[in-house]
Amino acid sequence: MSFEFNKKLPITILSIGNFRVKSNTCLQRHNALERIGTIVHKIEARPSQTSLLYKIANKLFRIGLPIPLPDEESINRKILYNIQKLHYNVIWIDKGLTIHANTLKKIKSISANTLLISYSPDNMAMRHNQSQDYLKSLPYYDLVITNKSYIKEDLKRLGAKNVIFVNNTFDDLFHYPRKLSLTEKKEFICDVGFIGAWEKERCESILFLAKNNINVRVYGDKSWEKYINMYPTLDIRIGGLYSDNYVKALQSFKISLCFLRKMNFDQQTTRSVEIPACGGFLMAERTNEHLSLFEENKEAVYFSSNKELLEKCKFYLKNDTERKQIIENGHKRCIQSGYSNIDTIYKILKKYVYK
Repeated sequence: MSFEFNKKLPITILSIGNFRVKSNTCLQRHNALERIGTIVHKIEARPSQTSLLYKIANKLFRIGLPIPLPDEESINRKILYNIQKLHYNVIWIDKGLTIHANTLKKIKSISANTLLISYSPDNMAMRHNQSQDYLKSLPYYDLVITNKSYIKEDLKRLGAKNVIFVNNTFDDLFHYPRKLSLTEKKEFICDVGFIGAWEKERCESILFLAKNNINVRVYGDKSWEKYINMYPTLDIRIGGLYSDNYVKALQSFKISLCFLRKMNFDQQTTRSVEIPACGGFLMAERTNEHLSLFEENKEAVYFSSNKELLEKCKFYLKNDTERKQIIENGHKRCIQSGYSNIDTIYKILKKYVYK
């Protein structure tokens, strides 16, 4: 574990989000809120994406019709019930696709000083991440938090009053180096590793490495199946990695690849901080935000082309001392610069609840 956190704030928090998936970042943020506030309640707000009504409404909204998603789990009613029972200093809403604007207005009519916060790790300026209720609700949040620096002005144009950018974060109770058994080391160790879904650009980079005799292992979805046995240096394993195995793999790869989603125009991603926090070697696409997070060739290594990626992989696979020093420096930077959920959220609440 990275550190012990004992800086409770004397505040009450209502946390609303999708908590059903054990390892998702929404649940990790909620767990941080529980460690920060003196009283923290939660409401599960996961839209029923498999229902026919949801699918129809979502499709109609994406093609431009102002159709709200169905609130099939009565999330808005549950929120209003809770605020009538207890005064909350903060209501933290993760994404909030089915939260009604009228619900937020009702909260303010009952408790004008309650801080309404919207957080999303997605690019909420893009239609496929939005909902009609999200767009209508934006003007009623006191604070809208995004980890996409380039959409701040877009969110303001959509109606958000106060938008702040935060870097991606890691969970200090989950993303930390483990003590691995000999069996685990043997299972996960490889020269270059990647965990994630198929995308054209990242696939081209991985194939380029494999074609040039770099041993690469991929844990991913079925879209990777067609590349099985393409090169003797390419090891494709379908199914991904989850829970502790995710951390153990990042820790075991000699080099961990970090690619950015081109469709979201990302400058950093959760892997950007999770890899070094887990004790892994971060090999990432070079961006200004990556350069501000970790010093190049000291705390992480970056590339801007497949040729440069190949050269960097060859060098660090041959130079264990330099590679291990970067791993150590990157991990220290995560801790010392406060890239964890707990540090980031604590600073936000301390600043905005008591301002």
